[in-house]
Amino acid sequence: MIALAIETASLDVGVALADETGPLVVLATRAGRRHAETLHPLVEEACRLAGVTLGDVGGVAVDVGPGLFTGIRVGLAAAKGFAVALGVPLVGLTSLEILHAAMTAASNGTAVVAPMVDLRRGEVAWALGRPGEALSEPRLSPAGEAASALAALAAGGESVIVGGDGARRYSGLFDPRVAVAGPELAAPPVASLSVRAVASLEAGKASLPMEVQPVYLREPDARINWSKMHEGL
Repeated sequence: MIALAIETASLDVGVALADETGPLVVLATRAGRRHAETLHPLVEEACRLAGVTLGDVGGVAVDVGPGLFTGIRVGLAAAKGFAVALGVPLVGLTSLEILHAAMTAASNGTAVVAPMVDLRRGEVAWALGRPGEALSEPRLSPAGEAASALAALAAGGESVIVGGDGARRYSGLFDPRVAVAGPELAAPPVASLSVRAVASLEAGKASLPMEVQPVYLREPDARINWSKMHEGL
């Protein structure tokens, strides 16, 4: 089973191909806001390097957010298009789930990990993953509030690691006892997405393409700005 994984929920665009042995090819580049222009050539290059064609792909996986609204839409539309065209199932995982898997592996499962995604406007999407437990439900809060919650855990003697672009952007807010993951975990790693995808496909936990929906946690900035401009009218 070969899985094609697509990551576009951050400023990076990532593509990976993986099978039961692990990632076959992993490609990632900083796309800025050029997700659509970057993604498809990257898919073609990944297939070339792996020596496979899209016809060899048995399932597709995509990061459904939270993250950049445009990036999420580009990745999800492409993933659905590939899955429908190939007649294969689709696995949708959140940015927080992907970061959680990568951070847990990096910490050998010995720490409380807090994946955190920057949603701009001083807000972050985050969750908690305790050793041996499932990831908590996503939370949307001001960065300072999230930092205070993690500081309380660290003050109670727990080992706490925070990762993701939210952690990097607001690193100055965290208690010194809270470890901030390095730049390799600033974005959800597409390699981790590909590994999770293979496991999900083998376990029959994939979905029909049209059933997979984005996870935003809040309205787009443009809609928020429009609402504020028209308050009281």
